[in-house]
Amino acid sequence: MNKIELVPATDLHPSTYNPRQADPRRLDLIELSFRKLGWLLPAYAGPDGEISSGHQRHLVSTERLKCPLVPRVLLPELDLQTRKAINVTFNRGTNDLDREATPKDLTEALIEANPWELAKDLPDIDPHSDAFFPCMRAFPRKVAELVEINSGRWNRYARNLAANLFRREIIMPLICDPNGRVINGIGRLELAAQKKRETVMVVDIPFSHVPFAHAMLNLLSMDFDIETRYADYLRHNSFRRSRRSRPYLGRGFVFAINGSKPGYTFDISRPDHARRFRKLHGRRILDFGAGHLQETEMLRNAGFDVTPFEPYHIGEGGEIDKEASAEMTRSFLEQVREGKRWTSIFISSVLNSVPFEQDRRHIATLLAALCTSQTAVYACASATDNQSWENVNGANRIHPTAAKANQFKLSYEPGITLGDLSTAPKVQKFHTPEEFHRLFSERFSDVTVSHQVNNVQAICRRPFAPNVDALRSAIVFEFDLPYPDGTRMGFVETALDAFAQRLRLPQLKEAVSC
Repeated sequence: MNKIELVPATDLHPSTYNPRQADPRRLDLIELSFRKLGWLLPAYAGPDGEISSGHQRHLVSTERLKCPLVPRVLLPELDLQTRKAINVTFNRGTNDLDREATPKDLTEALIEANPWELAKDLPDIDPHSDAFFPCMRAFPRKVAELVEINSGRWNRYARNLAANLFRREIIMPLICDPNGRVINGIGRLELAAQKKRETVMVVDIPFSHVPFAHAMLNLLSMDFDIETRYADYLRHNSFRRSRRSRPYLGRGFVFAINGSKPGYTFDISRPDHARRFRKLHGRRILDFGAGHLQETEMLRNAGFDVTPFEPYHIGEGGEIDKEASAEMTRSFLEQVREGKRWTSIFISSVLNSVPFEQDRRHIATLLAALCTSQTAVYACASATDNQSWENVNGANRIHPTAAKANQFKLSYEPGITLGDLSTAPKVQKFHTPEEFHRLFSERFSDVTVSHQVNNVQAICRRPFAPNVDALRSAIVFEFDLPYPDGTRMGFVETALDAFAQRLRLPQLKEAVSC
């Protein structure tokens, strides 16, 4: 366990990006928890005092109870993106949650538990006494002993969240009853056993306090406001991960030819397969959201004229390469300006990673503007029968990555999860066929949607005439996307000029200057 120190409350301050929202009713419950239990788990903060975990506890302890001290674990100095990732992980990893649990579910369970009734016979703790800080009395217990006591209670999702924190050398104590039954931290115990640690630090609480402590530690949760406070963060974390790479064309490129057959059964390097591809898709391909350019290169090697566009191209080390992304954008916009007529446009998996509905509508608007009457758009994205979505809804299906999965549901729109918590938290959107059809039918008169192999697929033809205001908004969005360092793409004027020239819409440029 990390060293816990009592420090002046004024040494800590909240972060500006904490995505949890606290309402007065929940703050009242935190106050009740402190009056009966004190600080069971410490706050976690960086060298400058910025809190990563414990925002509401710090608020209630200092402002409501006037406690001058806070138990704090000092985190190392970390960059902003890492601090945000840790913040999100703490917001899920402090409770012993199931993957499918949402703040609404926890609130209903908390109401059913009736914490006010559970607490009514428990004595108050003086916030100026040593008893107010039980986490300072944590002591080591043998992991093997605790594993035997808690056998059969394991929670893989809680274990995965504990592992995310462990990678940053963050080890939280367990909260146990006097017999060693874990009240909070079952995932942390499972991880300790898997890491073959001999002991873990434990905070004991009396049997009389267990029901109330369980409710406060595992059911009291704040609503997420991640879609507002983390909007740009989620946008630039939408880049395609290196582990998504494959040695063959992705499903989004072959579903119209290959049907439900596995992607690896279509080999674009084979002349007969390349001929089939050319017959359906033509020679001039736009790879919109080209990721690591693997499909672009495979198609080029097979003799196709491919234009890639990827605002978040990943370089060596797994970081976004701004210069490479900018050069690709310049080249793409030059071809837009020149009026290049693509025979097929592919957008493969991109719409899984775009975090907001309006952003996806902007993309559909751009795709329509890039089409001629002879162009077809081929879109593919994960559907709501995908195993990852079913797992966050409690199915617990096993697949190769399930053992390490840490996704959980967000509630700002249907079909949304947040994962990759330890590095760069990323939204995944799982679509229904109806949603996919609605998205594209706004901009195309001919939209065919199919549903195969846990994916929704759309073939879109005959775009409507551009709506100038909608297109301008889409260009402003797509060509000024944010980057992790706080800068933006900065290609809006270039893009407006390119699309205005291509579509013979001078009013497109005039609209932005008005």
